[in-house]
Amino acid sequence: MAQTAQLLRLADVRAALSTGEAQRLREAADLSISEIARACGVDQSTVWRWERGTRRPRGEAALLYGQLIEDLRKRTESEPPTAALA
Repeated sequence: MAQTAQLLRLADVRAALSTGEAQRLREAADLSISEIARACGVDQSTVWRWERGTRRPRGEAALLYGQLIEDLRKRTESEPPTAALA
């Protein structure tokens, strides 16, 4: 069961990367590639390659990245819309 959940999370993170959603969420949260890389235990060039589609995330780092993306997604969905500037 746990393996199925991990595979689903891996599929979700890969989908978020392929659509550009992961990068948009990271940038909207004002997080740098370096900060994400440190949180996932990888080099910043690895995250850069993930976001540009030249590498596919795998293993524990991918699962950590997936959890971070999911948390950013939830945070974005729960934030109230900002008032338009007049």
